[in-house]
Amino acid sequence: MRRVRVLFLIALMLFAVLSPIGAQDDNILRIVTNSEIRTLDPHIAYEFDTWPAVSLFYRGLITLDDNSTPQPALAESWVVSDDGLTYTFTLRDGIKFSNGRDITADDVKYSFERLLNPETASPTAYMFAAVTGAEARQNGEADSVSGITVIDPKTVEFKLDYPVSSLMLRFALAPGMIIAKEGVEAAENFGRQPLGAGPFVLDSWESGIRMTGSRNPNYFKEGLPNFDGFDISIGVEPSVGILRIESGEADVSLDFVPNSDFARINADPALAERLLPLAAFPNIDYIIFNTNIEPFSDQRVRQAMSMAIDRSRLVQLMNGRSVEAGGPIPPSVLGDNKELVPQAYDPEGAKALLTEAGYPDGFTTEMLVTTDPTQLSLAQAAVSDLAAIGVQVTLTPLESAQFVDLLVNQPDVVQLVMTEWYLDYADPSNMYEPLLHCDGSYNWGRYCNEELDARFAEINLLPPGDERWAAFADLEKTLSELLPNIFLEHRVNYYFTSERLSIESDPALLLRFDTASLK
Repeated sequence: MRRVRVLFLIALMLFAVLSPIGAQDDNILRIVTNSEIRTLDPHIAYEFDTWPAVSLFYRGLITLDDNSTPQPALAESWVVSDDGLTYTFTLRDGIKFSNGRDITADDVKYSFERLLNPETASPTAYMFAAVTGAEARQNGEADSVSGITVIDPKTVEFKLDYPVSSLMLRFALAPGMIIAKEGVEAAENFGRQPLGAGPFVLDSWESGIRMTGSRNPNYFKEGLPNFDGFDISIGVEPSVGILRIESGEADVSLDFVPNSDFARINADPALAERLLPLAAFPNIDYIIFNTNIEPFSDQRVRQAMSMAIDRSRLVQLMNGRSVEAGGPIPPSVLGDNKELVPQAYDPEGAKALLTEAGYPDGFTTEMLVTTDPTQLSLAQAAVSDLAAIGVQVTLTPLESAQFVDLLVNQPDVVQLVMTEWYLDYADPSNMYEPLLHCDGSYNWGRYCNEELDARFAEINLLPPGDERWAAFADLEKTLSELLPNIFLEHRVNYYFTSERLSIESDPALLLRFDTASLK
């Protein structure tokens, strides 16, 4: 009897040691992420990790289904006028913020007026610039937005100065989320003290270490979320995160599968089944120049550096899950110019062009990049190629939050930046407006061509159709000639999930945490 008991205890100990942590039936969604989550303010968030993070706590008027078709969320219905200038939303009955207060049309108006308030300094405010009165609000000339009208407690109306074909898609994104005014007013730092109508509420946040939350009892979707809470481990290098997910210690990462792990996972049928392709958000990897300083103000230098980079090697580095870029618009997006050919690899021609520009011996410079492994590998390859033509680049990796803070608040220090962009909605305007417009919120190189801006403004008024797509294709051709950035490649990205997790990618918020469940 005693021997049996000892053997039984040993068996229990072995089971505890060998069993994956995630296999415990604790009903907690376990998430890992490499970088500190910069903010939980949906009006400030604009990264591939902050958008899914804010979706834990907030919801907007609508959401998108797998085909990017608008579906009800906080709004039960909507009407768009025939001329595309009036959007009227009717809220659901009984919807509440996580603190139990009823959500009304006044909260919708407040949320969008805060988004457009210059003091908020939202990088996504441009998405609703067409709303009548938005410009006056953003310029500090008005305390409210005249084009947003509360009809009654359940009905809110948006009037536009001009039609925007992608506006319904924009309402589904993070900047369209509805926030509680009392949360903003009471918080010392609203970005760390969320108050919305999402599936979870924040319990704790140890910067750089851990974030936890629990189920929102007032969530409008009955019976959801399926988890009692979530637990995010912060500062987990992506490859380590993959190992944790494989072992069952974690369920999913906010980071995409690193290039170093993709081939191994994709080659294993059992693991490949757990790859989750990114829904929507087509990508461009590119290098930003600060075109306001020498030598990058010289188009010949930009052209030479573009010629020096072997894009076919970058595709190999990505294990074949990318294609070389002929221009900034991803090939899956209407308006991409199919006739553009990616820049040929020509280091000798690049040297000759540098000599013509007055840099026969090259020059030295600095390139900023995040600590994301995929971005680092692309940057390292580019730096190696540039060294072959005499351009010596010091690579400076920064954690994501520090990277964005420096680019936004200290743009004068920028020389080169290796980065990536994911179109928020499948319209080519979302390539030009934030990245290359003189006032673009993510135009970190501060490229400014007023003639191109005027051209873009005219094109952007065209309705969806052949004329719009052809006009954007012509604009892309011009950009490929002017080279405000080096356009490198378009990449397909994947999440990786634990064996126990069932979750979908979302075309507006990246991951659908509210409907995720255990298999």
